[in-house]
Amino acid sequence: MSGFAPLQFILTTFLPLLGLVLTVALLGYGAYALWVDVPQKWVLSRRALLALCGVALLCDASLGLRLYLSHSDRQDWKDGAVHRASRERFALPQDFQYGELLIPAGSLINRQDPFDKGEPSRPVALHGLEAVRFPQPVLVAGVWANALQINPLRVELAQDQRIGPLYRYDGARQTWVANKVVPALACRKGQMAVFQVPHIPYDVQAEVGKPPPDGPEARFLPSQWMFRNCEVAPPIAVQPAHGSAVPAR
Repeated sequence: MSGFAPLQFILTTFLPLLGLVLTVALLGYGAYALWVDVPQKWVLSRRALLALCGVALLCDASLGLRLYLSHSDRQDWKDGAVHRASRERFALPQDFQYGELLIPAGSLINRQDPFDKGEPSRPVALHGLEAVRFPQPVLVAGVWANALQINPLRVELAQDQRIGPLYRYDGARQTWVANKVVPALACRKGQMAVFQVPHIPYDVQAEVGKPPPDGPEARFLPSQWMFRNCEVAPPIAVQPAHGSAVPAR
């Protein structure tokens, strides 16, 4: 990486600036050579003039190439915006195993994928999942759910149900422990079940610059979630599939 920065400076700053300076200087010299008539006029040799013109031409060509490639990249990114949007908000076309959870076909998915370059076609992926609304109640972390939101993790309850075990944070031990005084809570349909998600260790270095595991290998393990409480809150807002009109509730 230490050798990359100087090279990048040369390609992106020094060569375009050198080309600009040489081009302006050569234009000025051309005007001087054609229209200025003075005794003992200073002129460049043919070889020196050709060399300077060659260097200026190469520098200007490199700048032109960079501008063209930059424009091409911007255009490709713009052309791919529709494809990216269609993969950020969509209805799942078939059942999809995401970690431990089998998400049924027809589920409305909201996700963000920084690795999506807008290619016309990519396989279905759920990494970067933000929220999902199911077409029918699904059992998630031991509760029947209509929808779930990832951050913060909340599960919208599909029916009245008693949920346990209940966990509390033990400040002395600095960890979450089962609540032995209140082992479970009676929660109502439409309430939000709030869970604590334990950290799942993984090799960070091995995943630098790569999308996280997806499908059955995804680090999505509802069996490890720890139930904290139920709360009254608006339904989880899941944005409509790309091309639709209103958010799903």
